[in-house]
Amino acid sequence: MSAARPRLILFDVDGTLIDTAGAGRRAMESAFRCTFGLDGIAARTAGVRYAGKTDPLILEAVARAVGVDPATLDHRREDLVSRFVIALDEEMRRPDPRRRVLPGVEDLLADLSERPDVHLGLVTGNVEQGARIKLAAFGLDRFFSGGGFSSDHPSRREIARIAWQRFRRSTRIPFSPAEVVVVGDTDDDVDCARANGFRSVAVDSGWVPRAALERARPDRILDGLGRSRIVLEALGLADTLS
Repeated sequence: MSAARPRLILFDVDGTLIDTAGAGRRAMESAFRCTFGLDGIAARTAGVRYAGKTDPLILEAVARAVGVDPATLDHRREDLVSRFVIALDEEMRRPDPRRRVLPGVEDLLADLSERPDVHLGLVTGNVEQGARIKLAAFGLDRFFSGGGFSSDHPSRREIARIAWQRFRRSTRIPFSPAEVVVVGDTDDDVDCARANGFRSVAVDSGWVPRAALERARPDRILDGLGRSRIVLEALGLADTLS
């Protein structure tokens, strides 16, 4: 039997691997409150969508909702991101029984990390520091050496491309688009995969309606992750099972 072709599997973070119980939203509210001295941010930004969006785009949406003009936002952006990261770290250190690793995720990552033909990475709307803080709180950061982050680019499509190119350089493996899989829980995750010619696997974890995932036309939709034949088939790895 010929050796299996290497596969690059890029995971989204929030809603795919973990549930932080709103820590990112609270950290963003705290950053705006501390930076601009604003009150009532939670109520004023209740309609801002976080799922699938990148941190820079969320910053802009929150700024519009609370009346911070674009010029002021650009001037204070670095400060704002720094405060956000600090607030997020504080949030993730605070005990919260609602936070969790999503079912089956740790077993799946442990299995995939042992396969010589599989390389694991991240494609996330989090800035890199934010992603690392979230994953470290659950001990999952050990599975990911790198990836693409919104601190690289505000567009998720570009984040996915950057992650792919980074792994091609770091591993010296010329992954073709067909050998890259993006696993995420929103229509934006599916879109970034399709835009780059990657395989897309959508996880119906409830952050967006299933109908939205179906309209995005991923290659597969899963009800959850785990170390099972169904999941491995979706990732294109079923032929490696004994």
